[in-house]
Amino acid sequence: MNKPSIIIVLLSIIVFSCKEEIKAPFSIIEVNITNQQALDSLIIYDKEQSWEVKTTIRFNESRSVKDTMNILENKIYKIYSFSNGKQGELGELFISSNSIIGMSIDENKLFESLTYTGSFKVPNNFLAYSKKHQNELSNIVRNGIEQKELDILIQEKGDLINKKGISLNIVDSLSTYVKVEFDKFSDILKQKNAKYLYKSSLVNEIGNNFSFTDIYNNKVSLKDFYGKYLYIDVWATWCKPCKVEYAFLKQLEEHFSNNDQLQIISISTDREFDKWQEYITKNSMKGKQLYSGTNSDFVKFYDIGALPRFIFLDKEGKVISPEELRPSNPKLLKKLDSILYINGYK
Repeated sequence: MNKPSIIIVLLSIIVFSCKEEIKAPFSIIEVNITNQQALDSLIIYDKEQSWEVKTTIRFNESRSVKDTMNILENKIYKIYSFSNGKQGELGELFISSNSIIGMSIDENKLFESLTYTGSFKVPNNFLAYSKKHQNELSNIVRNGIEQKELDILIQEKGDLINKKGISLNIVDSLSTYVKVEFDKFSDILKQKNAKYLYKSSLVNEIGNNFSFTDIYNNKVSLKDFYGKYLYIDVWATWCKPCKVEYAFLKQLEEHFSNNDQLQIISISTDREFDKWQEYITKNSMKGKQLYSGTNSDFVKFYDIGALPRFIFLDKEGKVISPEELRPSNPKLLKKLDSILYINGYK
């Protein structure tokens, strides 16, 4: 064998040996779920990389699922649950290359039951503990509570999380991270609570002092419907969830088509009247279609933010619910039927 050939062989052996020594940056996660019904899947994201999906754990075939993740960076990743077509944040977990993580969860009590085994068991359970207390606070303020009471509860939860970190000997960097995230969550929660309190204050207030424009540029006032219950759909042409709800709204309209006690109204908050008008015409949308715009008194009064939004008024124009059930929720039809039946509709 000549000299060049020997060199090539040696290089090939060296390269092959290096490849054998390099471990692929994969991590294993195994999820065990109990009482699984509506929970379709769990999704792990890398928020810092444009919400890249690291893995999707699906429960359509088994209640115990194992999967691999290509983990290039050792850091905290986001976990979201996916149930009935809706996604919600479940928490966070630390993952590194070549780690093996076990996760157990009970669908009946997602946040309370979430526990970890395997790699990074202690820090991941600490992250889950913090998220559990955040979820408890979110549930407490769902309908609004006094701001001073909320401040006290936030302080109590923060103290519990801090004590838990000390008892587990959590490293300072993770303790600091959890505290900063809890403070961010608390600030947002206070803002949400203020909105909940405001919405609650609207109940029994007159909520029909607003006028809008129809597709023919005619002025239409909510007062024109005095004597009828009003179920108001607030939407926009760019809102995908609004379009999903529209199919159910049409079913609702059909169900009450012979009822003169209930008026269903769709009010758009699109920025441009022409764009809304064109969309309504192009899609041959029926029913009472009105235009509000983004900065109207109606939008400000009801504090319209996320869409779609549904509002329910009584026959005198008073607010029954400033944030009513969606048409896709089967409970809405039962609620409306019950109210109208009591008031003489059969």
